[in-house]
Amino acid sequence: MTGLFVILALVLAVVYFNDAWRSIERARKVARDVCARAGVQFLDGSVVAAGVRPDWSGGRLGLVRRYRFEFATDGNARYTGELSLRGRRVRVVSMDLPDGGRLLDPDSTGPGPGGERP
Repeated sequence: MTGLFVILALVLAVVYFNDAWRSIERARKVARDVCARAGVQFLDGSVVAAGVRPDWSGGRLGLVRRYRFEFATDGNARYTGELSLRGRRVRVVSMDLPDGGRLLDPDSTGPGPGGERP
């Protein structure tokens, strides 16, 4: 019986880390696309996990993952952006600019994988 729990725990860990990896890849693509649309430079080509929390919306349990990224408007100063995903869908993208914060509509990020809207 203990062996069954160990196998189940390993399977759940693999599923979780696979989902986390796919989410990071999606967040990186969204951040790159948003920066390109905003006319700023996406720095370092990476995103950093900023948090994970459970979310019960639409009658289904899911995870909301937050990521941070950095961008530059002129190549000199770094600014921070943040995005959140629920599954593969973009919930919100915000970018801190020197002239104040700017909130981008998730629909501005374009279609998601398979052509569905975020």
